[in-house]
Amino acid sequence: MMFFLKILYPKNILKIIKNPKLVLISIRYIIKRILFDFIFLFKKKYKYKIIFLAGMPMSATTLVKNMFGYVPGYFTRYMPIPFDIEVNQDISKSAFRYCPSWSYTLVKTHLNPKESNIEIIKKNKVEKVIVTYRDLRDVAIARYNRLLKFPKTENEKDYFDYKTINKEDGLEHSILVVSREFPEWIFGWFKIAEKYKNFVHFCKFEDLITNRNFEFKKMLKFYDLYLNDSEIEKIVEATKGKKNMEENMKNFQLLPLAYASNFRSGKIGSWKDEFTSKNKNTFKKNLGNTLIKLGYEKDLNW
Repeated sequence: MMFFLKILYPKNILKIIKNPKLVLISIRYIIKRILFDFIFLFKKKYKYKIIFLAGMPMSATTLVKNMFGYVPGYFTRYMPIPFDIEVNQDISKSAFRYCPSWSYTLVKTHLNPKESNIEIIKKNKVEKVIVTYRDLRDVAIARYNRLLKFPKTENEKDYFDYKTINKEDGLEHSILVVSREFPEWIFGWFKIAEKYKNFVHFCKFEDLITNRNFEFKKMLKFYDLYLNDSEIEKIVEATKGKKNMEENMKNFQLLPLAYASNFRSGKIGSWKDEFTSKNKNTFKKNLGNTLIKLGYEKDLNW
């Protein structure tokens, strides 16, 4: 229902006229999901009902979601969450309203590792979580580039129009935002992993980009899912992100969430080319020790 309401938005009608194939993909996906949900009433296929992703922003959570979106039987679904809860990367029990207890669901979030959030997802059949993270220097770069092209609205948290200032100052702002929010987030998930054994699997962005097949196998195994090498290779090839970010964002509203992408180039070490000396010093001051704790550097001599 939500998909059909979405395609009636005036801004989406022109997109449909230009590319009706996207709508057909979504309709086929909905029909397939209904069919599989019916089959799973009588036949159980997997051990875990929900694949739950909680990724650091700009750390390829969307790529991981797209890869799992090709695992037969798992489907993304509409997840209604009150705005004031969702905008703060928290979750409510209403998010699972349309997740049938007998079938299989794929969920992508940037969920905060609060005990209240963990309690909610555990009560709703989430038994395992995959957490992605990335070198925070590249996160600051990716965040700046994303918001330069797709700015937040003025009422959104950490709003800033990067088009009104030069790149160096824009990166200074992005670094400060990352320093306020991201260390607490990833270290919070480390604490959750210590408290709940075998509950969290961590995937580093750099490992995923360098060896997607191997890292995807590890994530599949975490959920007791096993695909042959040929199937994994097909999924990796299908999710390589051949379009640019602008094209992906334009198509996002018309595709099933499982296939929709905002994944950029996925470069490792972009900060080396884009940080100025000022940016490096600001980063070292605010996040240097965090990089060391995360294993990205041994000291501040970089």
